[in-house]
Amino acid sequence: MNELEMETPSTELGSEAKPKLAFIDDEQRILRSMKLLFRKTHDVFITTDPTEYIDYIKNNHVHVAVSDQRMPERVGVDILREVKEVSPSTMRILLTGYADLNAIIGSINDGEIYRYLTKPCKSEELLAVVGRATEIALTYNPDEDAEQFDSSGNKQTLLVIDETNDLIEQIRKQFSNSYRVLHAKGLEEAYDYLANEDIGVCITDINVSGENIAPIIFTLKQDAPHLVVLVQTEFQDAGLLIDLINKGQVYRCLPKPMRASLLEISVNRAFQHHTKLKASPELVKRYEVEHDPENDVRIDLSSRVRSLIGKLRKRFSL
Repeated sequence: MNELEMETPSTELGSEAKPKLAFIDDEQRILRSMKLLFRKTHDVFITTDPTEYIDYIKNNHVHVAVSDQRMPERVGVDILREVKEVSPSTMRILLTGYADLNAIIGSINDGEIYRYLTKPCKSEELLAVVGRATEIALTYNPDEDAEQFDSSGNKQTLLVIDETNDLIEQIRKQFSNSYRVLHAKGLEEAYDYLANEDIGVCITDINVSGENIAPIIFTLKQDAPHLVVLVQTEFQDAGLLIDLINKGQVYRCLPKPMRASLLEISVNRAFQHHTKLKASPELVKRYEVEHDPENDVRIDLSSRVRSLIGKLRKRFSL
């Protein structure tokens, strides 16, 4: 048994059970600090051993799992991918001291993590993120994450935001028989569709008309929480990808050019995810985005787009 795990305090007899929080890091100093930081609010498990970490999560109802990325035996994104497999209800947070593009992409596409935090991370930020993740986990009902199917008989709608015809032609060729495909060449047209159509999945390039539209993606997710967003990007900006996790909760990041097989799998899974989100307001909370008050300042929106945003917020208000 790991010496660190033996030090983990149990809850007092007769007291209400604390939510379980599991940390893994290769530095014992950091683990002891985490245990001290959260021992009043959580039942904290700490270890440096990936096998012991996964076994603990398998055998206990762990509400939040936090993993460091860079460790000798296994990297954090691989550990959180396995956490997702053995305990889908556990909220997953990746903590790292460096910007690893492969880790960030993996945490989006494989681990579906709640937040990606960079070291050094202030105690206040970690307390806030873990606290919110715990609140969400405590309201989780496993039945809400069961497979859902759209029984309406109507085609679900896929919105493609693309100023060129390259991506939309590929999408229409692959999906016109399965989904209703709409094409927006710009922000105003995209919001028009979102305000008036039942859009399930949106695929967009990260750059439209030479502008980074990440802030728009953040706004879309705040205004339409059931919308599942897939982003096409060249994976060059680590800071941007971290924001796409924390502020955009993008479902997948897809490479350029896009392979037909990867696109097929990603779009079909995205629609399955959208169907589950529509069926469960509580499940939507697991994919909530950080509110960024500076976002409105960064986006210059026309009066028409602002009107459409108001309509969109009314449609999707929970």
